[in-house]
Amino acid sequence: MQERKVKICKGPGCKAWSSDRIARELQEIREALDLEPIRVCRVPCMKVCGGGASVRVNAKSEIVKMKEVDDVLNALGIREAGVTCQA
Repeated sequence: MQERKVKICKGPGCKAWSSDRIARELQEIREALDLEPIRVCRVPCMKVCGGGASVRVNAKSEIVKMKEVDDVLNALGIREAGVTCQA
């Protein structure tokens, strides 16, 4: 699997949409499934506020709004495979 960076906004608007929880759960899933090529990065405000947490997968992709970690997994083409994370 090719390395992918998942950038998740840590600005106040995205925190209100649970960006901290999404990043934490994604990190837990990454570790549980041994997905070394995926890097979860917290980044400053992306200036695309409202409608969910701002997430960018890879440097040149567009910023998308995510409300749950499943949204990020779907964008990466990964299924949770029965892994559950405690919030």
